[in-house]
Amino acid sequence: RRRSRHQEDKSLVLDLNNPKHVNRLKALGIFAALFACLSAIGGYRSYHFTESTEFCGLTCHKVMEPEFVTYHSSPHAKVSCVECHIGSGADWYVKSKMSGLRQVYAYLTNSYELPIDTPIHNLRPARETCEECHWPEKFSGNLEKTITHYTSEEDNHPYAVRLVLKVGGGSGEFASGIHWHVSSGFKIEYISTDRKRLEIPWVKMTAPDGKETVFTSEEFDPEILNSTHEIRTMDCIDCHNRPSHIFKDPLKLVNESIGEGKIDVKIPEIKYNVMGLLEEFYATTEEAHEKIEETLTATYLDDPEIEGATFEESVKNAIAEVKEIYSSTFFPEKHVDWTTHPDFNGHFRWDGCYRCHDGTHTADSGEVITHDCNNCHLISGQAEGFEEVANMEYELQKFYHPMDMGELEPEDKCTDCHEAPEPTDYVEVAKGE
Repeated sequence: RRRSRHQEDKSLVLDLNNPKHVNRLKALGIFAALFACLSAIGGYRSYHFTESTEFCGLTCHKVMEPEFVTYHSSPHAKVSCVECHIGSGADWYVKSKMSGLRQVYAYLTNSYELPIDTPIHNLRPARETCEECHWPEKFSGNLEKTITHYTSEEDNHPYAVRLVLKVGGGSGEFASGIHWHVSSGFKIEYISTDRKRLEIPWVKMTAPDGKETVFTSEEFDPEILNSTHEIRTMDCIDCHNRPSHIFKDPLKLVNESIGEGKIDVKIPEIKYNVMGLLEEFYATTEEAHEKIEETLTATYLDDPEIEGATFEESVKNAIAEVKEIYSSTFFPEKHVDWTTHPDFNGHFRWDGCYRCHDGTHTADSGEVITHDCNNCHLISGQAEGFEEVANMEYELQKFYHPMDMGELEPEDKCTDCHEAPEPTDYVEVAKGE
């Protein structure tokens, strides 16, 4: 009985007639409201931080450095990561966060593999992301583009090709062209037999009138249709597969740097010497930078026959630029370089267009997927030499190679000679194997 009375005396009693109780209740309410507001603000800020580019690139910088660096030099550097990798809507937000938990676990336990794989099979369809800004139905007209290469000869003289790119759609209202593949009237489906979508033995085209045409390559095995290989509908990403994280070909970067004056074209054989350095293997970025500076300094600045403050400044600027080029497309510590991730936007280093447009994909009717280069672009000018390039005339013409290769055959491909090397196996090379 005493224990019961003692417990009753200890019980909480709220008496709203008691001013002390009322004041305490008010204080508790104010504290709860303040805590709720701060929690809401904190949650809101946390949400936006986890959706920011800085979170994706810097918080996980140990892993995502290559992607973060290449993103900032891409055409989509002003577009946040989540606009492409997640997009709008709650369903994809939840999917991305669930996938992110697995990635965070791998990061914290150091159980991830290098190089980081490109999640092309888990990407949201381009119709729901890319086409928020890029509208296939409104592709029209042509683009003119001049591509300038610098030779590896002593004077580094240029060779330029001016192209008229047929980037229109398939409507026929304006100049039709490349983007008919994803226009509303046509549907292109294909089967790829490898993870990176390099090999495409089966293609189906459905025309606006519903007519279907199937094209198969010489390597096509009918069993593929009964396998687990995905029949994929073509969209933007099938050609523009590196829209942001572009690991650029160092050859292209060196040509651009010479053209922009960042590497002085007057430095003898600079193109040849720079490309030789960028084709070597380095275990670390620091090692690469040291070798670049050491070699170019010895080649140009330690030569007693070459003098002059202006020349010395040009060489030092070139050294700094070559280091920058290396750091923008080689990441040896992350086992990534420009050969790791194929870029299908074109057909110079990888069989981007040639995966289907190789002249071997044939329908039962005998129709062949075209291999005619003029279907996608016309050559409106070619020239070699400083004065010749500067005064290049506008004239539609056939392509000629700057090296005397004779008459090129229709089945010849750029990649027959210029194909990117096999991806570097950094682990094996470091072992000396």
